[in-house]
Amino acid sequence: MNELKQEKKAFQRPEVGPLYLVPDPKSNKYFVYASFDTPGNEEVHLFLWAKVIELLRRRFKKAPVDSLENSYRGLPRARVMESGDRLWVVAHGSDFPLEKYKDEIISEFGLRDAVNINKVRWEHDPHETMDKAEKADVEAVLKIKMTPSGFTVGR
Repeated sequence: MNELKQEKKAFQRPEVGPLYLVPDPKSNKYFVYASFDTPGNEEVHLFLWAKVIELLRRRFKKAPVDSLENSYRGLPRARVMESGDRLWVVAHGSDFPLEKYKDEIISEFGLRDAVNINKVRWEHDPHETMDKAEKADVEAVLKIKMTPSGFTVGR
C-alpha cells in the first residue's frame, strides 16, 4: 500500500518596510512601491522618497516633479512591521482605497502565508496619513486630485 505523505510547506517570512501608492496617469490606478528594511538597517526607507520622485518624473514627464523633493507625506503611504509572535501589522493612513490595494500590498511584501494563518493586522496610524499641505503640493504639481476612493487626473 502506497501512502502519500503531505509535505508541510515552509512559512514564508514577510518583508517589512515602508510603501507608497504612486499614481499612474495612464491607468488611473496607484502602483505599490515599496522598500524593504533589513534587520538592524532601516535607513533604506530614507532613500525611498527619492526613488518615488524618480518614478513620478518618468510618469509625469511634463510636471516639475523635482519641486516635490520635500513633500514625502504628500502621497498615500503605509508601513509593514513585525510585531512579535509572528504577527505583522500594516500601519496605513486612512486616506486611500485600502481594500482595492490590499492584494497588491500582500503580494509585494509576501504576506500571503501570514494572512492565511490570520497573522496580519491592518491598522490606521495617523503618522502614515498624508499631510494636507504636502498633498496639495503633489496634487498641484501632478495635476491630480486624490480622495479616499482613489485619484483623478486633470484637476
